[in-house]
Amino acid sequence: MNLSADPALPSEGYILSVAVPRPIDGLFTYKLADEMVAQVQVGGWVKVPFGRTTTHAFVVELPKRLSELKSDVPVASLKSVLEVSDQGAVFPEDVLALARWASEYYSAPLGEVLHCAAPPAALGLKNARKEARSLKQKELETRSATPVHPLNAAQLLAVETLEAVRVAPPSAQPKVGLLHGVTGSGKTEVYMELARRTLSEGKSVVLLVPEIALTSQLHRRLEDGLGVTVGLWHSAVADGRRRDLSAALRSGELRVIVGARSAVFAPLRNLGLIVVDEEHDPTYKQEDRVRYQARDLAIVRAKICGALTVLGSATPSLETRERVREGRYALARLEHRIAVGGMPTIELVDLCIEERVEKVQAPLARKTVEVIQKTLDDGGQVMVFLNRRGYAAFLICQDCGETEECPNCSISLTVHKKDRQLRCHVCGHQSVIPDVCQKCQSDQLEAVGAGTESLEEDFPKLLTGARTLRLDRDQVTSTTRLEKILNQFSSGEANLLLGTQMLVKGHDFPGVTLVVVVLADALFRWPDFRGPERALQILQQVSGRAGRGEKPGRVLIQTYDVDHPVIQVLMGTLGEDTFLESERELRKMLNYSPFGRMARIRFESETSNDAKSNAAAVAQALSPVSEDWKIDLLGPSEAFLERAKGIYRWDLLIKATDIRGLQRAIFLAKDLCQRKKAHFIVDVDPYGVG
Repeated sequence: MNLSADPALPSEGYILSVAVPRPIDGLFTYKLADEMVAQVQVGGWVKVPFGRTTTHAFVVELPKRLSELKSDVPVASLKSVLEVSDQGAVFPEDVLALARWASEYYSAPLGEVLHCAAPPAALGLKNARKEARSLKQKELETRSATPVHPLNAAQLLAVETLEAVRVAPPSAQPKVGLLHGVTGSGKTEVYMELARRTLSEGKSVVLLVPEIALTSQLHRRLEDGLGVTVGLWHSAVADGRRRDLSAALRSGELRVIVGARSAVFAPLRNLGLIVVDEEHDPTYKQEDRVRYQARDLAIVRAKICGALTVLGSATPSLETRERVREGRYALARLEHRIAVGGMPTIELVDLCIEERVEKVQAPLARKTVEVIQKTLDDGGQVMVFLNRRGYAAFLICQDCGETEECPNCSISLTVHKKDRQLRCHVCGHQSVIPDVCQKCQSDQLEAVGAGTESLEEDFPKLLTGARTLRLDRDQVTSTTRLEKILNQFSSGEANLLLGTQMLVKGHDFPGVTLVVVVLADALFRWPDFRGPERALQILQQVSGRAGRGEKPGRVLIQTYDVDHPVIQVLMGTLGEDTFLESERELRKMLNYSPFGRMARIRFESETSNDAKSNAAAVAQALSPVSEDWKIDLLGPSEAFLERAKGIYRWDLLIKATDIRGLQRAIFLAKDLCQRKKAHFIVDVDPYGVG
């Protein structure tokens, strides 16, 4: 249909339906002036009035004649499009198709998904200068590639296994391969060789990593190894830079990017390869706005493009292992480290029997401190892992037992001694550490538990020659600060790095010969069906930071529970395959992922009764159809953290054998909630259902 206006004929007018970046389902229709019709492109954006404000909105279908307006919509009620962007289509066809798929699968408004794919910064809406600048010629110059080392036989075999999948003819199945390689086995070199081959065919490459912390190091390795400009794509990239990168990707100037989960939507042309490094990592799951799983979206996007997805991990998720088992994903293995030191030795420190260091906040065995000291004396570097930031877990009155709790959340406040503050790590509430108990006025207040801040304070008392850095969310307030800490440790300026889970993910420091896990038991208490699997992954990953250079590595794991199955796997007294098969059978019996589908509907209200009653009403409505739709209902029940940021939360879990039954249940639940004006959040394939 030719929509250009003919000046010789009277116009009947046009309408345009757009997706607004708001948490509201459906498209919104506006009148479109005749002179704007030729400018409108599917995948572009326009400015429209919305409520009392003005917003940008995404064009997802062509304009229509006014005569096609639904009869129940009065023409007089329509507002007019204010402006049509001159950027053209900001979404390639595959990204638009991916957004539509994500909107349906995750039951999320299309406008919200497109907002994730093209945030205002990428459109130039957060910058005084909207027009993108071309990348500097220096950035685009081709440089000579400098591989770190030639591929060994195992790496070459892995490349050929995955390359065979990449060049295979299109089929109904997505092209996916798992690169299962132990820590330090050279997975990045395999990624780069696959990227070289993809680029040689004129196609583009995306490499996803789970943490912004990993992007800079990998960015440098990719630029050196590939000899091309590589873009960085994540939320911390400056607004103007994001706008320029987005334009360079759409034009084809830039063909390789490395980034966090949002990079799965990056507007590259002619996509040929997506790598998802550390595919098991739960941070690939977005936990606000659109609750998508970037690993899964990578597979969907690659299928749309006919591209290859490589999932890389030393500790693959049970979901990915199951797809390999079914024959849906290819498997390439790297079973040995490149470094001559080999895999690190793992030793247990039984906190029930070992002599403890006195007058320190954390549970530290004297043996552990002695091993750290010897490692530092021998010129090695040490990483110390404790999965809690702050100075102490909570403050308690020794006379009456009162603890300081957050006024907004059902959680105790964490002690931050250096700043003399009690902080809530959920809502950010802060208060001054009191001198006396608010309940009984006693001055016998004790900080209980340990965090990274207390370790940082205690280590100088226990160790000589320790040059300590701390890596956690309190210290890393910007990407500049993060890179400074990592560079200081990498260069040897510091010899002891302590931190939280930010330590675990993919860092490569050849000088680290010792890794210490202060308290493994903290990982065994997740109220979630993935808890044991995640505990094993974290301990294997953090152990893998040791011995990546020429010297052998050593790992000390402190625990009160030496008989825990995860500990037994690490020590080799229980086979990893046996452990994972047990977890697999349990999930299969209970119809949990990867054998069933799940959604969590969270009901939120300023009162617990309202949240509870709304959840109960939806459960009651779903109960009669549960057998026909093959769904199971769990709950409703209070959320694990019942109150957060002043809001009470109740959860209803819906399990189903297939996605269709689940989507029918979600549709019914959403319809009922919208009619009741109940506030709710839908999370399909939730991580952490506790």
